[in-house]
Amino acid sequence: MKWVLAVLLLAGVAVAMRKQGVAVKGVLKCGTAFANNTKVRIVDIDTGPDPDDTLDEKRTGEDGAFALTGSTHELTSIDPPCSRKIKFVIPKKYIHGGTPTDDQWVDIGVLNLEGSFDNEGRECVKD
Repeated sequence: MKWVLAVLLLAGVAVAMRKQGVAVKGVLKCGTAFANNTKVRIVDIDTGPDPDDTLDEKRTGEDGAFALTGSTHELTSIDPPCSRKIKFVIPKKYIHGGTPTDDQWVDIGVLNLEGSFDNEGRECVKD
């Protein structure tokens, strides 16, 4: 009887978890030069016992351009290295069901990394 209850509880949790994702593209610059070969990643920052999820990670191209998309199965909503940490709030309308449509890409435009950003921080993340 205990096994049946455990299986039913686990099945309920599995059904409650839904696939969610986000897609971001843009161009990074440092001064007048393109910030090429710069690591860019999308991380779902979780609270509680659920560990953070890296949804996608790439390096910018020669022109500083990047395009990232990733998804995860989460019970709760996703929240949109000793490196600079710059946060962008992703509007809810860009959260997709696993495969973004053309209008579900957040285009953050061109960012010049020469200056600093409000609430910029540092974070050490293992590679």
